[in-house]
Amino acid sequence: MTLSEALGVKRDEVVALVGGGGKSSAMFRLAREAVEHGGAAITTTTTKIFAAQIALAPAHVKAAEATRERVTAALAAHRHVLVIGPPNAETGKADGVSLELFHRLRTWCPDACILNEADGSRMRPFKAPAEHEPVIPPETTLVVPVVGADVLGKTLDAAHVHRPELVSALSGAPVGATITPELVARVLSHRHGGLKGVPDGARVVVVINKVEALSDRAPAQETARRLLREPAIQSVVLTTLRGESPVLEVCSR
Repeated sequence: MTLSEALGVKRDEVVALVGGGGKSSAMFRLAREAVEHGGAAITTTTTKIFAAQIALAPAHVKAAEATRERVTAALAAHRHVLVIGPPNAETGKADGVSLELFHRLRTWCPDACILNEADGSRMRPFKAPAEHEPVIPPETTLVVPVVGADVLGKTLDAAHVHRPELVSALSGAPVGATITPELVARVLSHRHGGLKGVPDGARVVVVINKVEALSDRAPAQETARRLLREPAIQSVVLTTLRGESPVLEVCSR
């Protein structure tokens, strides 16, 4: 099973990836799968993305230079184009696109799958969103909260979690507590956590990544069971996104 199949991604889907633990890996894998199945993909971010990831797309268009002609020509030639702002040498990241440009991309390329990294996690596997994030465009049809299974059993602190104090506030667990399936599920199913900013009518599918890092899959499966108690979450996919076969299990009601 491909990641696209596991997530139920349609040919013209608008996907927002939020959280931690493998958003970029998921985004670029979904783009490759779209192209392999005869479709087209636009990858972008409404926050920031590592500048080094520009090389993961066969073509890119700078946001300041994005026109219908440039973007559609790049798609016609390469089937996958990355649209981002200018790189910042100090941070090693590239700026994202505005909501206005995102809307134009959808209008210019109605048949393309648009994949958007909608927040950052500073390379941590788990996080809670700050007040200003995630930046999820209203055109979004699928929101994918991502968490790294390697955080399970670790300590709720800045070494393992982005914004541990916000995770503490949402979960009720103190900073320094052990991260359990219950804690992760509580945050990802919270309307100010993993469900924050989900547009009306959009589907939600959670990805628990890096499951191969666990000696036993049971904690990831327990997290999935708890997540599925939330009606807004359609399914949970256990993955190893850097592996040849990324989908390990699809959990549903």
